[in-house]
Amino acid sequence: MKNILLTINIILLLLVGYLYYLHFHNDNQQNAAHKISSESTSTNDKSRVAYIDLDSLQNNYGYYQKLKNDFEKKQNQANDEIASLQKKYQSRAMELQQKAATMDQKQQEAAMQEINKMQQDLQAKKQNIDNELYNDNSKMKEEILTRIENFLKGYNKDGKYSYIFSYEPGFMFYKDSTLNITPDVITGLNKLDSEKAK
Repeated sequence: MKNILLTINIILLLLVGYLYYLHFHNDNQQNAAHKISSESTSTNDKSRVAYIDLDSLQNNYGYYQKLKNDFEKKQNQANDEIASLQKKYQSRAMELQQKAATMDQKQQEAAMQEINKMQQDLQAKKQNIDNELYNDNSKMKEEILTRIENFLKGYNKDGKYSYIFSYEPGFMFYKDSTLNITPDVITGLNKLDSEKAK
């Protein structure tokens, strides 16, 4: 008899525990679902996201194209200048090497000093040109970014978007094309530049 009562009490205890679990588990699920739905609606109401496709912007923004072309011309001129200096250096070094057999010790030392100085000058010139090109490229990027940021401040003065990102291939794995404002930005930037040109 004692064993039967103990068994019934254990079964009742397990049933009460199970009912307790079901009651609070359902409340937690409902609360979590309510919390998620309220968060998503408040997120949709307060923060909207948009993106700009940088490749499209670079290909279609006239001012960027102009700066890029100017930079590429400068880069080509710099490469031509370095190539010309290297050719002069190699030509003079060959000339001095061919004469080396007929030179005395002093002349050979003077020739070596001349070759070393030419090589140092060439390296210094290359370094200066590389630094200048790097600085020009940095200034160009900074100017473009400033123009885009200033345009976006006006574009989003109504506060429609909380965030506007730049999209580059490999950076995002998924994008919703309805959030793409690139055509608006390209049109707006090109229009601003054409108005400034007038």
